[in-house]
Amino acid sequence: MLIETEKKSDQSVISHSDSPIIDRYIIRKISGFITGLLVKTPVTPNQVTIISLILGIVSASFFSHGAHAYTIIASLFYLVSTVFDQCDGEVARFKNMASDFGKTFDIIVDSIVNAAITIGITIAIYNTNGSGLTIIVGLLAMTGIVISLLLTTYFSGEGKNDTGTKEMLDKLNNKDFFYIIMLASVIFNQMIWFLLIMAIGTNIYWIVHKIAHR
Repeated sequence: MLIETEKKSDQSVISHSDSPIIDRYIIRKISGFITGLLVKTPVTPNQVTIISLILGIVSASFFSHGAHAYTIIASLFYLVSTVFDQCDGEVARFKNMASDFGKTFDIIVDSIVNAAITIGITIAIYNTNGSGLTIIVGLLAMTGIVISLLLTTYFSGEGKNDTGTKEMLDKLNNKDFFYIIMLASVIFNQMIWFLLIMAIGTNIYWIVHKIAHR
């Protein structure tokens, strides 16, 4: 079942930006194993999405505490949330339960989780430095991440004639970069790095994306 799950998972690659290393060789390996177990149960894809949502919110809660130990725990919850986010699509394909509602629900949950985690990190940093600038950076990061996700999803099926622009967008939207920044920020207990890079990078991405699809 694990091998079959991985094969179907590999067939679901959307674009070059869909993380060729971490997402495919780590996240999907774990999700393939879990999906192999889930398909033997009555669980539905939407229920798996809800599990991902709950784990994401728990992760955001731990991030908000700010202490390094809590941040490490938060990152682990976020990893598991990401794995279940991958599982819901795999379960839907195996059980032939894919639906437009499920896809929309998954996008909404992804947006909520990303926004919640950004808010949690912002709260932790603000409680440390008390700077109003932290709130501004947090809002920019949250807005950029959510808009980028929605734009990428909305235009995922459209081809881009401008190859140069497509390549640039793919590089900006590489999930590996997101995971590496998150990991480095957690290890060195410097979540401000994550917040600043997301505030700048994601907003550059969605602006370029919007211009490319004007």
